[in-house]
Amino acid sequence: MLLFVQGVVLGFIMVLPGMSGGTLFVIFGIYEKLVRDLANRIFKPYIPLLLGIMVGIFASGFLFAWFFTKYRDQTSVFLLGCLLASIRAVLNCCPGINNRRVIFMSIGVIIGFSLGNDPIGSTSVMEEISGIYLFVAGALSSATMVLPGLPGSSVLIVMGVYDTVLFYLSELVIPKLAVFGIGSILGMVLLVHALEKLYDQHRAIISYFFAGLILGSARTLLPHSFELEGIVFLMIGFIPVWKWSEGK
Repeated sequence: MLLFVQGVVLGFIMVLPGMSGGTLFVIFGIYEKLVRDLANRIFKPYIPLLLGIMVGIFASGFLFAWFFTKYRDQTSVFLLGCLLASIRAVLNCCPGINNRRVIFMSIGVIIGFSLGNDPIGSTSVMEEISGIYLFVAGALSSATMVLPGLPGSSVLIVMGVYDTVLFYLSELVIPKLAVFGIGSILGMVLLVHALEKLYDQHRAIISYFFAGLILGSARTLLPHSFELEGIVFLMIGFIPVWKWSEGK
């Protein structure tokens, strides 16, 4: 039951850009054991956790899809605040700066800006996404999500599928969700151990590159108009994630 409840919390929070599932795993005290068990293909003890995560993701996805439909600009600037504040968590591991890190961050900004398509939630018609692309998005987001400090949902924004996945969740588009879910499970099982080793060896470069991706892709969350109300919602999203990122 405890694992299930933790899973619900994880699933609900993981939908928010800027929130790191890996950091929550650390707080819950299960990160090292989880990564070790995944590497050794030990899955059975985590079935309640997985079920809880699925419940949390569906609940959070449905909620934010509704908010995007009814209050597009307010929801966008709220998520933009979450996303920008997460840069603190990404760079906590390596506060110093040098030319190499600036270069990789700049590359990340360029790639993130280039990958960003239309602003999220700006249209009521969802662009069709191929099954392969959706599968890859699920695999990369779930594998990244497990690493402390790296927000997996931000990968979906960088790849331009965040609002589409929310739409699939709210409308229960089962075939698409199945493809995304299979990719997510395989990504967590097959990629997380390799990504953890890569992240440990090149933490600074990867962190600054990822921070650049976040900055570049943030344009997809810009509102149609930016007024005083927008600034309030921006800070409501920014402050909790900034505080959450402190010392993590």
